[in-house]
Amino acid sequence: MIHVLVTMQIKSGKMTEFLATVTELQPFVLKEPGCLAYDFTREVASPLGIQEPIDDHRVTLVEKWESMEALELHAQPAADPDPRRKELAEKMRSLRESVVARVTESVV
Repeated sequence: MIHVLVTMQIKSGKMTEFLATVTELQPFVLKEPGCLAYDFTREVASPLGIQEPIDDHRVTLVEKWESMEALELHAQPAADPDPRRKELAEKMRSLRESVVARVTESVV
């Protein structure tokens, strides 16, 4: 299984618009072949002593894919057959300050 952890900094004052956009975008991606999870998350306080300081402008997208091939298909521009999905993805990108990703695979 392939995991993608995408950390995004959302532009100041744009969080509500960002969350509305990704709420509409999520079902499109979940229908893609091999997509097992596509969850946008926000940080919450916890009792864990190892937790980084909470950043109210940070959103983490947790993706799970059956295989690297499924992720590769998702990453191709042609993976946007629906014009609304493409429009939502572009809007999401416009509401971010920055984005970084880590791609990992299950080992156990």
